[in-house]
Amino acid sequence: MTRWLVVVVVGTITVSGLAPARPAVSPRADALDLVLLGGPVPQRVELRVEIDGTSVPAVWDETFAKLHTFHDRDASGSLDKAEAARLPSAFALRQVLWGQFAPAAGDPPALSDLDADGNGTVAPAELADYYRRHGLGGVLVGVGTPPATDRLTDALLKQLDADRDGRVAEPEWKAAADVLRSLDANDDELIGPGELVEFAAYPGATGATLLSAPDPAAKSDVALAALPLVVLPLRTADTHWAAALAARTGAGAKELRSAAPAAAWAVRFGAETRRLAHAAGSTRFELRTDPGLLADQTAAARKRAVAQFAEYDGDGDGALSAAELAAPKGLPFRAVAAAADRDADGRLTAAEHAAWLDLVGQVAKGHVLLTVLDHGRGLFEALDADRDGALSARELRTAWARVGSGFGRAKLPRHLLATVSQGRPRELPGKPARTGPAWFLAADRNGDGDVSRREFLGPAAAFGRLDADRDGLIDAAEANRSEPKPNIR
Repeated sequence: MTRWLVVVVVGTITVSGLAPARPAVSPRADALDLVLLGGPVPQRVELRVEIDGTSVPAVWDETFAKLHTFHDRDASGSLDKAEAARLPSAFALRQVLWGQFAPAAGDPPALSDLDADGNGTVAPAELADYYRRHGLGGVLVGVGTPPATDRLTDALLKQLDADRDGRVAEPEWKAAADVLRSLDANDDELIGPGELVEFAAYPGATGATLLSAPDPAAKSDVALAALPLVVLPLRTADTHWAAALAARTGAGAKELRSAAPAAAWAVRFGAETRRLAHAAGSTRFELRTDPGLLADQTAAARKRAVAQFAEYDGDGDGALSAAELAAPKGLPFRAVAAAADRDADGRLTAAEHAAWLDLVGQVAKGHVLLTVLDHGRGLFEALDADRDGALSARELRTAWARVGSGFGRAKLPRHLLATVSQGRPRELPGKPARTGPAWFLAADRNGDGDVSRREFLGPAAAFGRLDADRDGLIDAAEANRSEPKPNIR
């Protein structure tokens, strides 16, 4: 099923005109299950993302519990109809991913959708299951398609085909670094997308389209239906995806979830995670991490909200009265007051407001996004080995060994480049972490992982001693083998 990230997915199933079937509360997975297509059989990749040592679904468990407690005004342990009517919509909760939270956005959940056992009240497990059925509770997957992939391939082939015979031969591949050097407009010893295709932004796409588990009953998005990536539902009792996947691949699918994954990855925010990669036939799936924007956005939003509360509290009594909320400048707090006024006395106290902001912060904590950019069979991506969004001299010199022999567009792998972040990623793509002595990292001004003769500050003799393989570049291994303080004077 595919929808825009900001759209709430709602629906009921009717059978022969009967009332909609009540959804049963389902167990949940503790990791994001992705299925990669492109090989002879589908392959499952298990991605476990942790925040402070806790899996993202477990963070959401805590969020759902706090959401239930916050709205349980009489502390009965369940929500009655009036209490449930104050719950935020799935749409409102999802807006936190973008650094926003409008509590009145979207209709509140219907009691009939929340109350799985039909007893007229909502237990904590029923609340959690409702939001999971509506796309929350785990890592969200957003997909985008960069617009310049084919143009970059065309530009590269045009530049490399020196004799204009319509093919790139071995000598032309091996001359790639020298041929493309003339395009280096900013003289940084890297060939960027904008130097190959004028005004090309790279990657020029965000993960703005939600990729959900396949649902035979939902209208299919043509572009995403062709994506060699499938998301399995967080609720493990959901099995409708299996028929849709089997129809697409012609192979059995149910056993994918019970069998061992082809790859099991763990990402821990706050700890260094190496770049991860897995190949499924012609599909290459690569993952990097990014801190994301959400923590800073949430902190800034809370600071503004506290300052506004103090500003609008005209009499300084630590509460916004009904009169103050009714005043024109109290407009931003009216929807918040309706949700945060737990004692329903018509006043929003500073304590109630702080508790509300704590709840919003908890909701933000679990909003992790996996941004997947489908670069198709791009030559630029095939050459850009370190995924920093530019082609270095080393990458161009090794082009023949990696893609030149037997080159053809159809033989290039399908590249899915992914970033996992809290909220939107800070940058796409990002410079990979570099290693080496301090002098080496300081000298590597363009961040390509090598120190060229131009970047090296010392004489040619010192460079020659360090450049053991005589390729004109000092890499981290060569730098590490050098004396601690090379004589560069």
